[in-house]
Amino acid sequence: MTEPLLSPLDQARPGDILAAAVTDEGGSVLLPAGLVLTESHLDSLRRREITRLPLQVAATPTDPAELARQREAIHQRVMHLFRHTAGEPGSSALLHAVIKFRQEQCR
Repeated sequence: MTEPLLSPLDQARPGDILAAAVTDEGGSVLLPAGLVLTESHLDSLRRREITRLPLQVAATPTDPAELARQREAIHQRVMHLFRHTAGEPGSSALLHAVIKFRQEQCR
């Protein structure tokens, strides 16, 4: 199995996806593979002096059915994350904003 290509941390942006787990020098997992990065994650990695990240190469789906499948998968994942608070008035606006933000990353 080959190691994923590493990108400089300063080229990573919120919304990028990790191709492999990010570990510290001792081998402890800091961030898991498949995580969608946020600005908070990037700030934390900078504080830990992590300089390179294994990022997925963004392949833009051209097939409308694939794009719809990805958007539905995002919707289901966010609904799972909000499963305990989705019905609360204060969470509803945040829930919809997160779904919209993550689905826009599919474009």
